[in-house]
Amino acid sequence: MMNIRLDDKIVWITGAANGIGRALAIGFAQRGAIIVATDYAKDKSGLKDELKALNGKSLFLKQDVTLPEDAEGVAAEILKRFGKLDILINNAGIDPRKSADELTNKDWGHVMDINLNGAWFTSREAIPLMKQAKYGKIIQLGSISAHSGFKQLTHYMSSKMGLEGMTRGLARDLGVYGIRVNCLVMGAVKVDKEIELGSPQEIEDFVNKHQCIPGRILPEDVESVFAFFASSDSDAITGQSVHVDLGWTHG
Repeated sequence: MMNIRLDDKIVWITGAANGIGRALAIGFAQRGAIIVATDYAKDKSGLKDELKALNGKSLFLKQDVTLPEDAEGVAAEILKRFGKLDILINNAGIDPRKSADELTNKDWGHVMDINLNGAWFTSREAIPLMKQAKYGKIIQLGSISAHSGFKQLTHYMSSKMGLEGMTRGLARDLGVYGIRVNCLVMGAVKVDKEIELGSPQEIEDFVNKHQCIPGRILPEDVESVFAFFASSDSDAITGQSVHVDLGWTHG
């Protein structure tokens, strides 16, 4: 789907410093989009420079998604510089491991603040910009873990299922303004931090045991799926959870 163009579309991507978010920022910029990449972490990978080389108007801004005022600040900057917002991708998230019987309220709240509240705070600021244009795309990142059930991820799975509920609610409320909202439910996308979970061979064996199609999904592999949902080609689709997982889940 490299023929999909996003020329001059303003795209806000949270959690863009690495992993899937970084791949989306680079891929969308290559498709002609103007990227507003945000992250709590500093840009240690040179993303800002890469984006500037692809499109001089793109930005890298600091955003702590747990702070409503940070989302407000990013939205204000987008309005000042571009006067519109076409696409929001709520990518920021964490997935710490801890058994449910050991979870503290602080553990629970931290995951909810980033994964669920962060998506809401950011969406809330994006909505007025999209209503103004009577068009927009909001894309959430779900997880197959919320459908399959994994050990030590009760807090994470709850936050991701919450995102799917948010997706359906937003789609119902915002459809009248031409705003489409969908959730792409990610499978076992290969990212650097997975090294904490085991050796590369152990992880690959585990993944292949569950997927219909063996092999690893790379962040770059899913970029084209996001591009489709960000483009007008997907205008007939809203309020949906679409699994991108090489057949890990069915239904």
